[in-house]
Amino acid sequence: MSDSSPRNPVAIKCPTDRCKCVVFPGRAATLVHRKPREKLPAIGSDLFKCPEIPEQVKHMMDTPKPDEEPKEYYWMVADVMAFDNVGVSHTKDGIKYLSCADCDLAPIGYHDTKVAVGSKAEYLIAIDRVAYKQ
Repeated sequence: MSDSSPRNPVAIKCPTDRCKCVVFPGRAATLVHRKPREKLPAIGSDLFKCPEIPEQVKHMMDTPKPDEEPKEYYWMVADVMAFDNVGVSHTKDGIKYLSCADCDLAPIGYHDTKVAVGSKAEYLIAIDRVAYKQ
């Protein structure tokens, strides 16, 4: 992770209105893009509403070219200890799902135990499954 990589400008928190759990503080994670998700099932809760992504985050995202494969954006940390609060599921088919540690809303992200970038693990939080503390 280089210092020039775009980092989360504000704290990232649980997206439900009733839960104010901070997942990680500002500048703790790096914005990355990955192939469209097949590893992240839908959130099964009526409390979840897709949060709005702040303009300051949208400006960090690349504009896709017409011939490009779609991208999905995630906040990535290489160590589970970088989170303030996160729940981690048991491994299923090599995937650990990440949840809000306070209200158990899940999944907000995942960790593929079979994939590492270089020698570092990736814990990925979907940018559209969390709220942004303003």
